[in-house]
Amino acid sequence: MSRSNPDAQTFADLASDVSARCLEAVESGRFDDVPSEALGQVFASVVQLFAAKAQAGESVLPFGRNSGVTTTDVAIGCTAMLDAVNLALFELGAWQAMSSVGRIRHEEPQLERF
Repeated sequence: MSRSNPDAQTFADLASDVSARCLEAVESGRFDDVPSEALGQVFASVVQLFAAKAQAGESVLPFGRNSGVTTTDVAIGCTAMLDAVNLALFELGAWQAMSSVGRIRHEEPQLERF
């Protein structure tokens, strides 16, 4: 992110604030501090932006630094998203087999050949 872009910096500051508030709610067990409707609104917007950037060819990572996201967190979130759009896991697998959009590109280790 360029420091010369004030909109990008504002977004980064806002993201840090939202992230901190969410983490605070989780750590304190005060889930009512974050209304479910507002959480869904932020979640949907983030998913849409992530997908748009991936479709535009940008290599984006789903989790930022020090996110602490667990496999259980991912399973719960994915299940909720799949249910919300009535997409079966089989259909997701078929889509993934036909597309590489959104895939994290891992560097393949270079093996020496003798």
